[in-house]
Amino acid sequence: MSEGEDLNSINRFEKNFAESVSFNEETARSYLEENGVDLDKFIKKGLNHIKSSSKKKEIRNSKSLFFKRVVLGAEIVNCLHMEKTFGHVKFMKLMYLCEQVSNMKLSARYVKQAAGPYDARFMHSIDKEFMRLKWFDVKVKSETKFRTYRYIPADNLLSYQKYFKNYYFKDRDNIAWLIKTFGKPPTSKVELIATIYSCLDEFVKKNEEYSTESLIEKVFDWSVEKKKKFTKENIINAHEWMIEKGLVPLS
Repeated sequence: MSEGEDLNSINRFEKNFAESVSFNEETARSYLEENGVDLDKFIKKGLNHIKSSSKKKEIRNSKSLFFKRVVLGAEIVNCLHMEKTFGHVKFMKLMYLCEQVSNMKLSARYVKQAAGPYDARFMHSIDKEFMRLKWFDVKVKSETKFRTYRYIPADNLLSYQKYFKNYYFKDRDNIAWLIKTFGKPPTSKVELIATIYSCLDEFVKKNEEYSTESLIEKVFDWSVEKKKKFTKENIINAHEWMIEKGLVPLS
């Protein structure tokens, strides 16, 4: 039998099977048995195919999301790499806030660290991706127990902009505002704002009512030692500023 005849045979089988299914399950079962098809294996094969397709789609979506986040990171770094106050902590807090205003729903990826919400897995990967894409060269300098990061624009940097315009068309004004607002001030300012935002987001997700006092308590409970540098007044003023600017999670 030629390849064309094989294909016609398969097509006829699929057509007849589809017609049998359109009647009822018993008719479909009889048709498969008459054609020597093991129904259980047939179903198992179909389920495995669906499972495999779903997993491949999940992997593709995961890769797509990672690249989308790298593009956002490139925009932040491109705007701020010359600022003296820019480092990994400020970078991560701006990533967090920009993702929130972009409605990316990635809060679950962040864990509580002393300096606020932190996605360690992403931050350990993004610098390598910058260098692989030739968007930035990344120089790391260890000073005592701290590391400083210097981002140097590379040959292919401007290629990220077409992706940024595509991915963040609706949110670029809010992203630009965040970058401008927190670009020059000390890192502690964006650290506090990101921490308060995450605390508020936790209240919202748990559908819990909160007061100024309970918010203050949650911020201090985040990391007692680290948050000692902030006063109650700092938290109250920052929260009022966030409300005024609309920088709060929505229910």
